[in-house]
Amino acid sequence: MVSVLFRIGLYVSSFFPLYVLLIIDNYNYYISWTRIKSIILFEHVLPSLFSYSILVLIAISVSSLFIIMKINLNEKHQFEGISKTEDNLLSYVVTYLVPILSIDITKANSLLVNAGLFSLLGFIYVKNSLVYLNPLFLFFRYNIFLTEKNEVLISNLDIYELKSLEGERIRTRVLSYKIYLIRKKDSAVVEG
Repeated sequence: MVSVLFRIGLYVSSFFPLYVLLIIDNYNYYISWTRIKSIILFEHVLPSLFSYSILVLIAISVSSLFIIMKINLNEKHQFEGISKTEDNLLSYVVTYLVPILSIDITKANSLLVNAGLFSLLGFIYVKNSLVYLNPLFLFFRYNIFLTEKNEVLISNLDIYELKSLEGERIRTRVLSYKIYLIRKKDSAVVEG
């Protein structure tokens, strides 16, 4: 089972596209070496804090994704009644995209309110093991599937490949309660 710390890392990575959008939205702070130097030297405290925070969040995101792509599939499970999920991911992202994108990095109250919103969402995400609500999985060609027992499968296999493995014991990694990672390169049927 994946630890709480790793679930926090997956939560942070679920907002990776937002970090890129925030950098683009605030590009005027990064358009010259003079401005970048002022951020590095904390000449403007709030934009500097924002920039360093974004860099840390991006580093956590990349690390979490690297781990999920390389983690050993150490268990064997079989699944029945695999089907595609409904589009929960889009509603998850869109609901919080507008408030966070309205951030003004020169105002402390804007940064605090958005940090509070980000923390509240993180608490809900980690507490409810919503690790599958991560748009980066889609960028790396992983899809989300459900089984008849309401197990969540995160896999880079398509629905037809997964259905052909129904009832077979395949290598998985348990990411949380009833949430499994299945990779194409490791999906050979396991005997016994």
